Amino acid sequence: MKCHPAPSSLSARSALPFSSIALGAVLLAASAVSAQAAAPAEPEIQTYSLDMEAKVLTDRRTNGLSDTYRRPGAEFTVTAAHESGFLGYLQLGTVAKESFPDGNKTTALAAMGYRWGKPEGWHFGAGAAHEMFPGSSVEAPDNALNPSENIKTNFDTTFGLFEFGYGIIEARYLLVLSKDFRGNNTSVVCGAAAQIGMIENGGADLSQAMSCYDRGYHNSRGSQLLQVEAKIPLNSSTKLVTHIGYTAVRNFSFLNTLDYKLGVSHTRWGFEFEADIVGGSMRNSYYGKTATTDGTSVKRIDEPALMASIAKRF
Repeated sequence: MKCHPAPSSLSARSALPFSSIALGAVLLAASAVSAQAAAPAEPEIQTYSLDMEAKVLTDRRTNGLSDTYRRPGAEFTVTAAHESGFLGYLQLGTVAKESFPDGNKTTALAAMGYRWGKPEGWHFGAGAAHEMFPGSSVEAPDNALNPSENIKTNFDTTFGLFEFGYGIIEARYLLVLSKDFRGNNTSVVCGAAAQIGMIENGGADLSQAMSCYDRGYHNSRGSQLLQVEAKIPLNSSTKLVTHIGYTAVRNFSFLNTLDYKLGVSHTRWGFEFEADIVGGSMRNSYYGKTATTDGTSVKRIDEPALMASIAKRF
């Protein structure tokens, strides 16, 4: 099951980097510049930017944990920025049913925010983001020993965020405002642990699940994420990519995860090529597993891996 428990064996994944933090589907309109009837029209000054990027990846990960069950994925991102400092961001991506059951294998990340400061010096930002997994949900009992009801859980998550940085160094802090962080609650997390125990040990060892249920019922609102990253120029077309992050899942500290990424990106022929070593280290590695959709085997989604991607900006 995954780092964060997933329906079939959910895992508590870390949340997205700001590049993956959705800055909502906001289309910022440009201001019109009037021209005098008698005088020739003056050139219009663009007060906003609108950028789009399409990317394919050998493995689509969120802070070290695979959202695509360590299979290839794709994403499309739209970023809007106004000279006043307001930003909008929308990202559509692919995910796996092993981690997000019953959905249509897609996710959308949207957000709005405001930035201030100097790009080459200290700069700051604040905003909110919402991550959606259309149709994806899991229904599981609140307690395996003495269940009183089944809990239906989806994986949608709302974040408040604050970012700060100096020059090429970027850092961001995220606080989970929704009831659960990517579906992490007792019915999902403990249920995933039970499923893993049954698959790996023939149902003979459910100790992890029982100790999880014994803690009582909990949600994960208030989970926190901290991420620091930098793209260091090596020459005019090549950069060293670095990232380190930490996810603290409230009421489920055994899901806390340290994640990292180290790689190189190179721009050529209008495309950006990137290769990275990406991975995560969960406090309790037992929860770094996710079951297959048929429930017959498991796979670790936090293992270090060499990832490659190709992106095209428009």
